[in-house]
Amino acid sequence: MQRTLLLVLASMALMAQGGFRGPGRYEIYAPLSRKVLDMDRNDRRTIIQYESRHTDNQTWDITDAGGGFYFIRNVMNGNALAVADDRNSSPLIAEPFSNSPQQQWRFESGENTTAILVNRNGKAADIPNGSKNNGSKVNSYGRNGEENQQWQFQAAQGNFGGYSNSGSNTGRYDLPAKQPGRGGVSRYDGQTAGGAQRDADGAYYDDRDRMTKMDGDGVCFYRERDFRGDAVCATVRSGRPRWNSTFTDIGSVKFFGRATGVQVFDREEFRGNSVEVTGDDRDFRRNSRGNLRGAPQSMRVY
Repeated sequence: MQRTLLLVLASMALMAQGGFRGPGRYEIYAPLSRKVLDMDRNDRRTIIQYESRHTDNQTWDITDAGGGFYFIRNVMNGNALAVADDRNSSPLIAEPFSNSPQQQWRFESGENTTAILVNRNGKAADIPNGSKNNGSKVNSYGRNGEENQQWQFQAAQGNFGGYSNSGSNTGRYDLPAKQPGRGGVSRYDGQTAGGAQRDADGAYYDDRDRMTKMDGDGVCFYRERDFRGDAVCATVRSGRPRWNSTFTDIGSVKFFGRATGVQVFDREEFRGNSVEVTGDDRDFRRNSRGNLRGAPQSMRVY
């Protein structure tokens, strides 16, 4: 009876910490803004809030650091959530894992089943001015328990336990142990959660929707209208200086993640005449082709 009571009390205490149920994989959600903690894919360092897309850069592996503290490491590259310095309004960053105090966090109970993420330096993860905008940077600030410091942990694919932490200073990311139903496959291992193989730009074919998609910030060009047929995709970071595809007659264009525009050029290395597209286009031939004097040869995504 006493053991059962202790287990119940322990479970209630964990739930009072915003749904945290021990080491595992989570999205970290802000009820105030209805956004999640996001590592910007462009520089893989800046921490922002963004609407949930269930992508790897919005997913965090939480491992035990000892003494009631935890490491919070991004699934995309294993970088650890850290404070830049000890000042108020200092930005949160994602940096290579080093086991440093700046990377250690404890979870204190907030109001309405939320948690306060408190760094070892005593500062809390804080949304400046209570912003509800996508892309707002997340700071550290003196703990006050206000609504802009309240977070909830949401389990990612029901994956708990089995995480290792070498404690080394090499920055190497220790992959999660295999979990039932997942086979140990992670999004940064080159596959989607459904098992579809991704290319170097994060593009993969979705059997359910019967179309090529991207896991990240970028654009895909399709041979046919309505996002069908073969596709050429590129990311915000790299673009595509050479088209390198068997098709050059574009039927449609689709944006993914936080990509906001693309320039298509009729010469390689982003030269020649260009067309700019700033949103999904189901019929590129009719709407956007006019300024190109030849087949597309390169594209720049932003």
